[in-house]
Formats: sequence, structure tokens, C-alpha cells
Amino acid sequence: MEGSGSNFFTGAAANSNAATQQRRVHPIRPVTIKQLLEAQRVGEGVTVIDGREVTQATVVGRVVGYESDSDNRFSGGALTAKHHGYRITDGTGVVVVRQWMDADQQDDPLPLQCYVRAAGTVKMWQNSPIVTGTVRLVSDCNELNYHFLDVILTHLRLTQGSRRPNSAAPAAVPNTASAVGVQNMFPGGDGKVFTTDVVINTIRQKARGEEGLSMDEISAAALQYGFSGQDVRNAIRTLMEEGKIYQTHDCKFGI
Repeated sequence: MEGSGSNFFTGAAANSNAATQQRRVHPIRPVTIKQLLEAQRVGEGVTVIDGREVTQATVVGRVVGYESDSDNRFSGGALTAKHHGYRITDGTGVVVVRQWMDADQQDDPLPLQCYVRAAGTVKMWQNSPIVTGTVRLVSDCNELNYHFLDVILTHLRLTQGSRRPNSAAPAAVPNTASAVGVQNMFPGGDGKVFTTDVVINTIRQKARGEEGLSMDEISAAALQYGFSGQDVRNAIRTLMEEGKIYQTHDCKFGI
């Protein structure tokens, strides 16, 4: 009995570990539409980006059309399944995203020209990628910029690992905007993303009103791009001298 119980718990633990590993293998990947459209196709509709299989993805974009009127507007009657299909663009391409609806739901589709975030399973439909799952309205105008930052960070992690720049100043990492389809993400256009750009974008996106962000919060965000605490302090000093940011209270910084 003791051996049997031990085997049971061992098997349960193994199954749990296997399930955990399976979840880790297929995270929700932030991508641009350009990445989806230019992704490598392997086997039966498998999508590969940066050498990694992408089964679930999230994109942010503006609704520029509907998949078809019949798919996106209820006409009454008993229906067992329904979805709203939207054509959205993030400036890098156009893709269809679908929001599955229950048969008893009578929600109208989201309006044209609004911004949405779609997340779900990546599938191929008529030789084009689609994202099927949830589609929600974006209320924060900075979410598209934040999403692009997340895309660039993920791309860097997968293609370059955790390498840090060796030069002292100015601290910079290669701009991968062209690789993921993001245009004019940061000021300049000289192929570099500087610490000052990361600091300003972090404050804009994460500051709580006039309270601003602390040095630790800014440093934590910059660390994801390979910048050290000293890099951040130097950037903050430069930005304050240029009048682009200011110190609020409790050693926090705002724009």
C-alpha cells in the first residue's frame, strides 16, 4: 500500500509538472501584425516567430472594417454560435481578429475606428493568420505604445537573451523596431534606443497622475532593456537639466 501511495503521488506530481511545462511552452505572445503576416508556417498551420512556436498571441490596433456583415451583426433567430470579426491595423499590416459570442448574447459589434486589444489562439484561415478569442475596447491611448514596447522587449529576449551593453555612455541597445514592424517608436531614428527614451516612455505610461514614478520603478522598467541603475540616474539627470522631466515629491519624477 505504501509503495502504491508513493507511486500515486509521484505520478500526480509528474502530471502536474508536465501540465505546468505545457502552459509555459505556449504563453500569450505580444506581437505586431507584421510579425503575424510574415511569420514562418510549419506543418499544419503552425506559426513560428523568432524561432519559437506561437499558438496564442495578443495584438493592439484600430478597427478599420468587419470580417463580413453576416458574421458581425445579429439578424435574429435561434443561433448556436456567433462571433464578431474585426479587421484591425496597428500601422504594420491588417489582420482579422474574432470575438466569440454566446448564442443568447445580443451585443452589438464595436464601432469602426476604435482601438482594441485582441488576445487568443493564432490560426490560419484562407491562408491568412487570424487571432480568435477575446476583443476588448482600449480606453488608454498609450496602450498601443506600451504594446509595441512589450513586443520589442520580447523580441530582444528571444533573439539576444539577457546581454547588456558594455559601453559606459551613452547607454543604448539596438533598435529592433524594423524587425517587428514598429515605426517611429522612439525619437531620433538613428537605430538606437537610449536610456532617456526609455525613462520618458516609462513615466508617461506608468506614472500615477502628478505623483510621478520613483527611481526604483523607473530602474525596474529600464532593467528589462539591459540598462543599469547608474544608466537611469545619468538619464534622469540629463532630462532634468533639459527640462523634460521634474522631481515631484518623495524623490519621484514626472513629466
